[in-house]
Amino acid sequence: MKLKKYLNKKGGFTLIELLVVISIIAVLATIILFSVTQYISKGKNSSIFGNLAVLVPAGETYYNTNTNTPNSYIGFCDSDLVRETKENRLPVNTENVNCYVEGGNPSGLCCEDSDSEWVACAFEFGNGNAFCVDSRGFKREIDKTQCPITGTPFRCPESLEGI
Repeated sequence: MKLKKYLNKKGGFTLIELLVVISIIAVLATIILFSVTQYISKGKNSSIFGNLAVLVPAGETYYNTNTNTPNSYIGFCDSDLVRETKENRLPVNTENVNCYVEGGNPSGLCCEDSDSEWVACAFEFGNGNAFCVDSRGFKREIDKTQCPITGTPFRCPESLEGI
């Protein structure tokens, strides 16, 4: 008799079973989405750091081509390579609005030059840091409050407080 009742019962899931499965899928999707966004930010940060690192040898080339002038680094931040890096190579992080660039700063790259040195920095994605490179060849991560670099000397900060 019990077998007959079991065979006559229509198959399907109860509402509780469906809700449990849906909640498990939602939790797993949230975990995966969080991980993916972290990897995307890390990829963008690697791109920013790599493109800023290109400025170090470019600065040396700029210096070598202008060695006959007393102000060898003047105009480096307005050079074609720095402009191309600002416009095409950096993932946009609009958080960096403090660095004045004519026409706004859509790239988030700050660059300052003087007669004997230059420094450039850009904000990272997803945390409170920035990347900094300078004419001495330093490439480091700094606290974003230290970018833009203002005043002289135009160098990446030595102390990495807050990181």
